[in-house]
Amino acid sequence: MIVKRNLSPRRVVEYTARPMAWVLAWGVAAPLLYELTDDERLVLPFAPVGALAAALAILIAFRNNTAFSRWNEARSAWQSIVVACRALMRQIGAATENAATSGAVEREAADGFMRESALRLAAFAHVLSGSVRPPVDWGHVASLVESQELERLRSAANPATACLARQSVRIKDAIREGALGQFDPISLEPQLVALGSAQGVVERIKHTPTPRQYDYFTRRILEVFAVLAPFGILSLVPEAIWWTVPLAVVLSGVFVVLAVTGAANDDPFENRVTDVPLATICAELERDLRALVGERDLPPVPQPVDGYLW
Repeated sequence: MIVKRNLSPRRVVEYTARPMAWVLAWGVAAPLLYELTDDERLVLPFAPVGALAAALAILIAFRNNTAFSRWNEARSAWQSIVVACRALMRQIGAATENAATSGAVEREAADGFMRESALRLAAFAHVLSGSVRPPVDWGHVASLVESQELERLRSAANPATACLARQSVRIKDAIREGALGQFDPISLEPQLVALGSAQGVVERIKHTPTPRQYDYFTRRILEVFAVLAPFGILSLVPEAIWWTVPLAVVLSGVFVVLAVTGAANDDPFENRVTDVPLATICAELERDLRALVGERDLPPVPQPVDGYLW
């Protein structure tokens, strides 16, 4: 995720180089062809070109709104995961404290279950992050769960789902052992459901692209506009045809930048600087969960690298 106010020119060039090369090529070709042939048929009236520009602006605006909605939904889903994990641990902490205070279970066992649950939820976030933006950092996950559970996660078809399934089982175990009360699942289960629902949203965004026809036709119409715009501009500058080059680059370049911006936001889990910052979210969540169980040696707060959070 970009957090700095000004963008890097190098990054901008990386994203726009290919379409801008197309724009520049036709910006030069139009006045060159006109000068070599002096053929008036190459000069197009600007009105239909302007109408095409208006239609293209509507298409790109729709495409960009769709892309931002996907990015925002992805970020919202991850925030839902953070909120549900905090709420679940707050409820588990209150329940285990009550059980230990009332003597229903030894405090060591109650604290052990709470810590185990906190680290498993952190592992859930890390494996879900790795499943949509590979790879999973199994070395770090190994520090959060026991070796047997780690092997089950690594062999699971969906490790994040396996984490939640294991947590459900451990809640039932804790009820039987006395660390949780019989009615505690009434408040705990909705948080597990919320985690599963947010996981489903994240997976849907990762595996279901925006309908390709939106992207395809926007790109093709932009290419057609980049070809026609210089010939339309010729009609505006008949006595200074080489002004066509900068004018065409500016006019078409605006649409190129807008289109590229939408395309970058469309896929929020692709290891690009425009991604939802999964590593940062997971690290901050792990800090919160470890703090809730009383740990003092917390992971460092992630910091932007060159203005980007990952």
